[in-house]
Amino acid sequence: MAEFCTSCGAPLGQGMQFCTSCGAAKGAPPPAAAVAVAAPRPGVPAAAPAATVQPTVPAQAPKSGSPLVKIILIVLAVVALIGLLSAASCVYFMYRARRAVRQFQSQVHTLPRANQPGFPGIRPVPNQPAPPAGPVIDMGVPTYPGAVPFGGGSLATGPNASIKTQEYTTGDTVEQVADFYKDKLGPNTAVMQAEGKAVLTNTSAASQTTVAVKPDSGDGKTHITIMVVAGK
Repeated sequence: MAEFCTSCGAPLGQGMQFCTSCGAAKGAPPPAAAVAVAAPRPGVPAAAPAATVQPTVPAQAPKSGSPLVKIILIVLAVVALIGLLSAASCVYFMYRARRAVRQFQSQVHTLPRANQPGFPGIRPVPNQPAPPAGPVIDMGVPTYPGAVPFGGGSLATGPNASIKTQEYTTGDTVEQVADFYKDKLGPNTAVMQAEGKAVLTNTSAASQTTVAVKPDSGDGKTHITIMVVAGK
C-alpha cells in the first residue's frame, strides 16, 4: 500500500523514513494552519476598539419626609390660620368702632337747636333734671375742670377692642371747653366747629378719642361727651 508524506503529501517509497520532497519525518504531524492577519493598508486608519458599555444604575427615589417634619408644618399652618382670623376680626371690629364714631359725630352736627327755624313746637325746658346717677367711667382723658358727670357712663367690650363713653356738663362756653381739650389731646387733634358745636378727634396707633361739645338751651349748660375706642 502506498504511503504519503503527512507534511507535503508526496508519495513515500517503501521503507523510507523521511520525505524526499520536504524532508519531514515519516508520520510527522501536519503543520498547523497559519492564520492570515491582514496588514492595514497605507492611508486607511485602523479600526477603533469597540467602546465599553457601562451598565446604567437606576436612580434611587427620594425618601419621603420625616413624620416629625410633617407634623411641624401642619402646626405652623394652623397657627398662621389662627393669626389671620384674629387679625381679620380685629380689623372688622375697628371698622365697626370707627363707623360708630362717624355716626356719633354726624348726629352731633345734625342735632336741631331749640330756637332753630322750622321747629316752632320746640320750647326750652328750664331746669331739665339730669339722668339717674350711675358709675362714672374712667376715660383716660382729663376731665374738664368743674365739669359734673351727666349720668353714668357706658362700656362695651369686644374680642379685640372696647368702646367707653362718658358725658359731663359745665357752665363754661363751648369755646372754652374746646380750647381745653385741644391742649390736652395734643397737636395731632382734628377739630371741627360749626353752629356753636365742636368735635375734637385724636387718633393713635392703639386708640381713638372723640370729644363732642355742644350747648344745651334746656338747662343752659354745655354738654361734653367723651368716647374712647381702644384696641386690646
